[in-house]
Amino acid sequence: MKQVIAADASPEKRLFISLITRDIPLVAAFLDLVDNSVNAAVEPAAARLMTANDYIEIFADPTVEATVNIALTVDAKRIEVKDTAGGISAATARDHVFKFGRSLAEAHGSDRLSVYGIGLKRAMFKLGNRISIRSDHVDGGFELKLDVAKWEKETTLPWTFEITSRDPVDAASTGTSIVVTDLYDETSRRIGDGVFVGELRDAISRTYAFYLAKFVSITVNDTPVDGVAIDIGSNHASEQFAVGDVTCAITAGLGVPRAGGFRERTSGWFVFCNGRAVVSADKSALTGWGGSGLPMFQPKHRPFLGTVFFVSYDAELLPWNTTKSGLNEDSAIWQEAKRYMVSVGRQVVTFLDGRYTDEGTEIPSKDLQTAAGNRQNIISAAAPERRAFEAPTRPPPVWTRIQYDAKISDLKLITNYLRKPYMSGADVGRHTFSHFLKNEVGEE
Repeated sequence: MKQVIAADASPEKRLFISLITRDIPLVAAFLDLVDNSVNAAVEPAAARLMTANDYIEIFADPTVEATVNIALTVDAKRIEVKDTAGGISAATARDHVFKFGRSLAEAHGSDRLSVYGIGLKRAMFKLGNRISIRSDHVDGGFELKLDVAKWEKETTLPWTFEITSRDPVDAASTGTSIVVTDLYDETSRRIGDGVFVGELRDAISRTYAFYLAKFVSITVNDTPVDGVAIDIGSNHASEQFAVGDVTCAITAGLGVPRAGGFRERTSGWFVFCNGRAVVSADKSALTGWGGSGLPMFQPKHRPFLGTVFFVSYDAELLPWNTTKSGLNEDSAIWQEAKRYMVSVGRQVVTFLDGRYTDEGTEIPSKDLQTAAGNRQNIISAAAPERRAFEAPTRPPPVWTRIQYDAKISDLKLITNYLRKPYMSGADVGRHTFSHFLKNEVGEE
């Protein structure tokens, strides 16, 4: 007689931890921890951040200021991320924070940078074996002390973390601290290589440029991090479109160079999801260059600057990957955006291609400044209405090339007459042209 047998399909923690941490770069893991703090800082304004235009309006609102500080302390033995945001209540920690994944209801909450609900856990597991979290909240916070190796060996289902409640605090004392010690060897070595901390600062500067301007201040080892300043000229093209619950604002124009002229890091396409930079200064086929609607990026295109600003109250609908370090190229909303990017970007690229000269690919900075217009921040430049890039009228050419054929014997007659037998054909042409202009036309 046949029997229905329940086959064991229980998850193995070791495999699960390996799967979620293996493919995330160390810098991206740190950014996941910062995301947690930025989310908390933005939560009070979440209702004002529903569409692309909302973000643009917030950026222009002088009453919105950075009120939350996020401090990262990083060395080869200890990592701490501490913020002064509203904290996490014990109830939220118990029911939501440590779940691997989010329910449909949670996806429609106030989080703007949490995609699948695994970022915080993945970052902790990536960095080290001992994790300590303390969060203070007006309704009572919590504390967690986790030994990952010990927890990994426990087979009890369902998976849980033991947390301890903390007493309520006043609004001025809220905040969250995450400390990771007993760092994994690869983490410790990478942090101590003399390069990593600089890379982390640079990534934070690019990734949170919008939030650094309005919601948070961030320090790394007590050194403030400024958002990367990227400016675009007021003469730019823009489009907006919406697909379902996702809105998108696309802008393309000419960058306004700061000291040192145009740089690789300030040209190309910049892609934001809910205000967080996902792709910066891209010049590849990913964003349409080289056969996907735009030409191969060349030095003459260095002044090009384009932005793509995706927004949704449900972060899972946005076209970023799970580590938020790149794009899901198969996303329907990304494919739709690329069509608009080509249309908007081609207006600027056509102008730059038309400025190519026989003498080289450099464009006089004065001409570019005139074409670009006034300096604007890339976020404030995004506009709800459709607009076109207005290519300035090119002045008529001052020079032209004269070419004609002549008998070599006649050429020699002239060079011998001038007693300059080694003159080239070009030199003879210039001499005879100047002679006619002076003696027959009367022009010097």
